[in-house]
Amino acid sequence: MYHGAANWNEIAAVAAALTIPVIGNGDIRTPADVLAMRQQTNCAGVMIARGSFGNPWLFAQARDLLAGRAMRPDPSPADRFSTALEHARLALRLQGDTRKTALEFRKHFGWYTKGLPGASELRQRLFAIESMAEAEAIFSDYLFGSVRSAA
Repeated sequence: MYHGAANWNEIAAVAAALTIPVIGNGDIRTPADVLAMRQQTNCAGVMIARGSFGNPWLFAQARDLLAGRAMRPDPSPADRFSTALEHARLALRLQGDTRKTALEFRKHFGWYTKGLPGASELRQRLFAIESMAEAEAIFSDYLFGSVRSAA
């Protein structure tokens, strides 16, 4: 398992020493991290890995900051769930095994729910699914149950 922190000073030293483009990588979790790495290291580009798990919006938001634009807002819970389910459907299409894919996809659903109100309880429910239909029902309950509770 990965542990420790990326050494952006070493990336900066490599970028300064070479005439070829250097791609920075490590500890990129937010759009601000992308901007900070570019500024601190003067690297030609930034590679995003685990920071994008459950957060594909990170790329567009980072492009906004790099271009000097206001960053687009974070997605709503409904947008997150819609994207998560589309991601799951693509996995089903590739793998074909509904239960196996649902079991493997539990971790992805966990990443998509990170930071949402009640995320811990939501993840507990999602980590117990055995079908994508169960995930859809949990997301629907979260969205519409929250609306009913707030009314």
